[in-house]
Amino acid sequence: MKINYSNGKRIFREHSEGIPYLSACMLDGLGVPNLFATRFISWDDDKGEGTEGLRTSLMPGDDISGTAPVIQEFRDRLAHLLGSSIDFECITDQRHTSHVHVASENDLGIRWPRRLPLHRQYVDGVVTDVPDALLTAFGGDCPPVYLADPVRKAVGLVHAGRKGTLGRIPAVAIARMIVNFGSEPGNMYAVIGPGVCQDCYEMGDEIYDEFASRWGVPDAERIFRRYPSGRYHLDLREANRITLLRAGIPEDHIAVSNVCTACNADTLYSYRAGRLENEGTAMIVNRWEEK
Repeated sequence: MKINYSNGKRIFREHSEGIPYLSACMLDGLGVPNLFATRFISWDDDKGEGTEGLRTSLMPGDDISGTAPVIQEFRDRLAHLLGSSIDFECITDQRHTSHVHVASENDLGIRWPRRLPLHRQYVDGVVTDVPDALLTAFGGDCPPVYLADPVRKAVGLVHAGRKGTLGRIPAVAIARMIVNFGSEPGNMYAVIGPGVCQDCYEMGDEIYDEFASRWGVPDAERIFRRYPSGRYHLDLREANRITLLRAGIPEDHIAVSNVCTACNADTLYSYRAGRLENEGTAMIVNRWEEK
C-alpha cells in the first residue's frame, strides 16, 4: 500500500491480504487483534494499485435500507480478518463527546445503523472485559485511541477528535477500566491511531482559547502552534499522549501514530483533504493470543 510515514518508525504493520488494513505493532506484540482500515476493498502488491470503495459507516444522504446491508457486510469481512464477526461487535453513536460506555454481553451484535439503545447514544468510547468482544469506531480525521490491559484482559477504543480530546476521553476510558475491571494504568498499553497531523489541522483562535481555558496556557502552548498563515494548528497526537501519560500509562507503553489521514488521502479517508466518501474504521478484539 502507499502509506506516507512522518518518520522512520514502524508504528503500524501493513496487511494487503483480503481487505487491506494497518495494525498497530504494539498491540500485535501483545497478541490483541486490531486494525485500521483503508479506503480499499482489495490491493494488488504486484501492480501497486487497489480497488476503492470500502463502506463501513452510514454517511449523510445514504439510504439506510440500501446501504445498511452493504456496510454490515464490509464490517463483517473486516471482523473476520481478526478472527471475529459483527455478532460480537459493539458500536457507539459518536457525537464528539467524552462519554465512555462499559460494554456487557448484552451490548454485542446490535446491527448498527439501527437506532442504538439510549445508553449507547452520544457515546464516543467503549471499554470491555467481555472475552472476544469486538469494539468498532469511525473517524474522518479524528484518531482512534486503542487501550489494552493484559493483566485484566480488557480493552478499550475511543474516538478522540477535537472535542473528545478537549474532554480527555482517553482518561475517561482509563478511569472506567480502573473502576469496572480493576485495571492499573501502569499495566496498560495505548496506541494513538491514524488521524490528522498538526500541519493539516488548522484551527481558529477560539479553539486555542478553549483549550487554554480548560487545560491551562502551558499545555495549550505545547499542543498548538501558530503557522505563518497566522492560524493556529492543533497537535491531536501530542494532546492525547499527554492525557495518556497523566492518566498513568507508562511512556514506553504508548505508541503514537506517524500516519496522517489527510497526507494519505489517496489511501485513507479524510475530511480535511476532502476525501470523505466514507470514514476510517478502527477495530480491536478482546482476545489475547500467545505470541
